[in-house]
Amino acid sequence: MGHAEGNRTPMDLTPFVKTTASQFVARQILDLIREGAWKAGDQLPTEKELMEKLAVGRSTVREALQILATLNVVQAAAGQGTFIKAPTSTELFRPDLVAFLIGNSVALELLEAREMIEPHCIRLACIRGTDEDFAAIERTLELHRVANEQGLSIGEYGAQFHIQLAAASHNQVASMFMRSILELLLQRGRRVDHIPHYRQLELDEHRAIFEIVRARDPDRAAEAMLRHIVESAKTYDTGGELL
Repeated sequence: MGHAEGNRTPMDLTPFVKTTASQFVARQILDLIREGAWKAGDQLPTEKELMEKLAVGRSTVREALQILATLNVVQAAAGQGTFIKAPTSTELFRPDLVAFLIGNSVALELLEAREMIEPHCIRLACIRGTDEDFAAIERTLELHRVANEQGLSIGEYGAQFHIQLAAASHNQVASMFMRSILELLLQRGRRVDHIPHYRQLELDEHRAIFEIVRARDPDRAAEAMLRHIVESAKTYDTGGELL
């Protein structure tokens, strides 16, 4: 008898992954959000309340909240507390993606590093980008399209897009940082070529982001980039250590 679509099969078994206390707490909070116990705009309990309910230390609670903030799930407001963010993309709450990121410290660190710099780079690209910058990005997107249609590897074009956006910020330090991060991912081998539907999705998202940059809308561009960074994190090949 065949399995109904969407049902789990024996092939869906995954190996045991040791998690930290902060990862465990982050998963619990995320599960409650998914179940509707907390909704967009709701304020989370205070750190002290979470410490008492979960029987963990302050550092564990803070690390768990930082994980969720990195995943764009919660946001801290100075002097007010931590609030559930309104999801801007259903992908942010996909169990497979979020579980992978919470459970994989290397992937999470790469995600944190990219979130520190890329949304700010793209804001500057909207303001400082030149016609020459945009023409170079357009050429990369076209090469990406052709390679995708021909079934060729597209990893280098995806990385080049991000590097060129950083270069368009005309901040040399930020550009060098992004180049080092993307080259690290390329060296480790992103799995983008082997994820169903992601090849076309990445190209479509890059095109959409570029159109926002060309329209010179910094806020929309930064938000679109943040969503894209989280989604693209599932393509990381993070076996072993970073360095």
